[in-house]
Amino acid sequence: MPSFQAPVYSKVPNPKTGNQDPCYTFRINFTDADKTISFVAESAADISLLTLQKCVIENVAWWNDFINQFLKASAKLFSKPYTVENINKIAKHILQGQAGDTFPANITLIPTNIQIYSGNFTVVWVYHVEPIVIDIPDLQDDTIELSELPDSEANKVVNGLEELNIDELPVDKNATGNDLELDSPAKFFDKQRVKEARLKAKLAAYKAQRQISKYYEKYGADVSDSESESEYSSSDGESSDNDFEGEEVQL
Repeated sequence: MPSFQAPVYSKVPNPKTGNQDPCYTFRINFTDADKTISFVAESAADISLLTLQKCVIENVAWWNDFINQFLKASAKLFSKPYTVENINKIAKHILQGQAGDTFPANITLIPTNIQIYSGNFTVVWVYHVEPIVIDIPDLQDDTIELSELPDSEANKVVNGLEELNIDELPVDKNATGNDLELDSPAKFFDKQRVKEARLKAKLAAYKAQRQISKYYEKYGADVSDSESESEYSSSDGESSDNDFEGEEVQL
């Protein structure tokens, strides 16, 4: 809940009469735990009083609660009780801040003080700009960088795809230099898929070897899954029919 300081008294000129009218300024303190309102701006042009008004309307419950808290905190200073509806009829707004040049950005709106003078109830807002930047976390250890692969394998992979060598294209042995004849596209495509599958298998084997090396370095012991496999096989490596005798199977 924001806190409202005691008003600061001053005088401001009345634009209609030219007289010096009393002005009461209530400073408002927001903490990080206090709820505020915000919107996303695609450019500096989006930061305006019109956008502020729209944001207040979209968060009318927050606004009404904010005004209600102010009226309760300052009730003893007013000559008569006022309601949120009374304030909404005369409320005006001033928006201040530095937009910067990095967009899109999240714009946080914070009312910093309330000024009451010449029958006006003016809320002064300050906006804070936080550029929207999406940061993708670093990949996990099980990701293989090209720099970690052997040179012979790394040279074959570019952005996750196998590099195509024009010298490996199938050519008709009887073709002349002016008459280049290739295998059918379907056959060539299938051949490339086979080569890609082989490359993926090599990458998987390299990845497994790297994990085993890490295990050796950390625990200094061999990695074997033979114990778990033996639990599900008979001594001769095949299932025995006697293993299932005497058991009921319920469907």
